[in-house]
Amino acid sequence: MQPPLRLRSCLTLALLAGACAPPDPYEGSFDLLPPVTTRDGLVWVDPARDEVVFVLPKGESVTTRRAAVGDEHTVVAWSAATRDRNSVLALTIPASAKEEDIDEQLYRFPADGKGDPVVYDVRAPFTAAALSPDHRRAILYFGGDGSSEQLHNANQIAIVDLKGKGVENVTLNGFGGTLKSVEFPGQIVEGEETPILIGGVAHDIAAFLADSEVVLMDLDDPALDQVAVPLGSDIGFSPRTTLLRPGNGLFADPALFVLSAQGSEVGMLTLIDEGDGSGFTAQISLIPVGQTSSDFLFYDSASVPYLITVDAAAGALVFTDIRTQGGFVVPLGSAAQRLFLRDTGGGKQVVAWARNGTQIATLDLGGIEDSLGRKPKHLKIETGIDELVVLDNDRVLIGSGNKLYVVDFPEEQVTPLSSQVPYDPRGSALVGDRLLLGTAGQSWVSTVDLQTLNPESMLLDDLIGAFHYLPGPDRIVVTHDDPAGHLTIVDPADPSRSTSHVHWGFLLQGVLDQE
Repeated sequence: MQPPLRLRSCLTLALLAGACAPPDPYEGSFDLLPPVTTRDGLVWVDPARDEVVFVLPKGESVTTRRAAVGDEHTVVAWSAATRDRNSVLALTIPASAKEEDIDEQLYRFPADGKGDPVVYDVRAPFTAAALSPDHRRAILYFGGDGSSEQLHNANQIAIVDLKGKGVENVTLNGFGGTLKSVEFPGQIVEGEETPILIGGVAHDIAAFLADSEVVLMDLDDPALDQVAVPLGSDIGFSPRTTLLRPGNGLFADPALFVLSAQGSEVGMLTLIDEGDGSGFTAQISLIPVGQTSSDFLFYDSASVPYLITVDAAAGALVFTDIRTQGGFVVPLGSAAQRLFLRDTGGGKQVVAWARNGTQIATLDLGGIEDSLGRKPKHLKIETGIDELVVLDNDRVLIGSGNKLYVVDFPEEQVTPLSSQVPYDPRGSALVGDRLLLGTAGQSWVSTVDLQTLNPESMLLDDLIGAFHYLPGPDRIVVTHDDPAGHLTIVDPADPSRSTSHVHWGFLLQGVLDQE
C-alpha cells in the first residue's frame, strides 16, 4: 500500500473558521497572474494587493515572501522570468485610462524576493519583451497584440540594462513597416557575450523585423546610425527570422540572412564597416532558393560557403554558394520543413524533418561539393511527428500522439515509449539524461532515463494545473488549481509518493493579516 502524501499547510484551518469569521479572502481578491518559474521557485503577481509573491520550496518546507509592486494607481500588465531565471520582470501601467501622470515602469526583482527591485521608467505600456541570450538586456516593444492605448508609436522600444539600472527609449527609423519581432542574431551561446566583428570593430547587433524590412541596431551604442533595409514589399517579402554567418576566410564579411514568411527568395545582408565612426551599413541581395524556403542554415565545406535551405514544396535541400549564388538541389524523398546540423565522426550531417511527416532524413555533408547524386538516409516514425526536441548531438525526442520516440542517430535506432496523454513540451523538462514529464489535466508525473530508456511514474492526488522544474533545488513542482495555493514537490531522481510533499495555503500567508 502506498503511503499517503504529506500535507503541509501554511495556515491552519482554525484561521479560516470561527464564529466571527474575518472577511472572505477569496471574495474577488485572488485573481493572480499565472506563475513564472525561476531557478529556485515560483512567482505569482497578486494584482489586488499590488504585490509579487515568491514561493520557494526547500527540503520539506515552503518559504513565502511578498514584495510591493506599483500602487493603487497602477496594475501589473505582465510578468516574466529572465533567461537565466535569476530575476523576475513585471511591467506596471496605469490602472485606468482616466489615470493621468502615471508612468509605465518595469520592475526587476531578485528571484528569491530579497532586497529592493530595480525600477526602470520605460514610458509606454509595452506588450512584449525580447530577452538577449547573453542575459544583458531586455528589449520592450509592442508585439502583435498591440497596446491598450488608442494611439501609440508602434515602433517605440525600450532597451533595458538587466545588469544595471539604465534604460534607453528609442524609436526605430525604418520605412513605415510595423515592428513584429526582435532577434539577437549574433548571440549563439547562452550566457556569453558574442559580438559581431564588422571591419574589425565589435558590434552587439539586434535585428528588428517589421513589415517588408529589417532594422539593425548596435545595442552597445544606440546613438550610432540605425541600418534600415527594405526587402521588397512589391514581392511580398515578409521577414520571419534571421541567421548570422560570421566572416571568415571563405567569405570575409559577416552576412545576415533573412527568411521570408512566403516567397522563393532569402535576403542576404552583407555587413560592411562605414569607416568614418558612424557604424556599419548593409549591402542587400536576394538569393533564389527554389519554390519556397521554410528553414535555413549555413555550412562551410573545404572550399565553398553554403547557405542550405529546405524547399518544403519540393521536399528538397537547396545548396547555394553565397559568393556566386550558384548551387544545386538534393531531393530528400520525404516531407521536410525544418533543419538542424549535428556532428559525426566524419564531419557534419544535416537533419531534415516536417511536422506530420513520417520520416527523418539525414545527409552527410563531408565533400558535398564533389558528391553529385548523394542520397539521404531515412529513419521512419510510424505514427508521424507532432513535436521534435533535440536532446543532444546524437538524440532527438519525438512526440507523436500518445507515443514518444527517442531517436539515436549514430545507432540509427528509433525506440517508442507509450504515454497516457500526448506529449506537451510545456509539461516537460530535460535534465541531463532525464526527461521529466507532467502534462496539465492529468495526474501522473513521469521520468525517463534516456540512457536505459527506463520510465518511472507516480500518481498524484490531484490533477496537474501546470508543470515546473526548478534547477536550483533539482525538484519538479506541479501546481494544482486552488486560489489558496496548492502544489506538489517531486524528487525527479526518485519520483514516488513517499518522497514527495504537498503544500496548501501558501498564497494566503500574510493575506489574512491585511484583510
